[in-house]
Amino acid sequence: MSENIIFGKLVTGEMVLGEKDDENNNIKNICLVQVMPTQSGSMQIAIVPYGFPFEEEVRGEISMNNVLFQFKEVPTDLTDKYVETKSNIMRASNMGGLGGNPQGGQGGQGGSGLIL
Repeated sequence: MSENIIFGKLVTGEMVLGEKDDENNNIKNICLVQVMPTQSGSMQIAIVPYGFPFEEEVRGEISMNNVLFQFKEVPTDLTDKYVETKSNIMRASNMGGLGGNPQGGQGGQGGSGLIL
């Protein structure tokens, strides 16, 4: 499944993750990728369903005609968090220190992180 996950920017400026459907020329099961500053001045990344906060389920389709830019490679951490958000199944335990703690633990003590 992770081989067909794409990371792109829509014509609206939104960054999204989803599953590419070449047959129908669209992206399905879309998540929005939001970058947010923390109080310490670092950045965190939130991956939420595209319709959040009005929808909590990962679904929907967007035509590839609305994709302005597609990243060549999707970072493994984003792929893991996309799968976790979509299925509620954890794929990575440590995230290489991206949990907000530079020592690899959890918490919001600086550093960058992926949050839900």
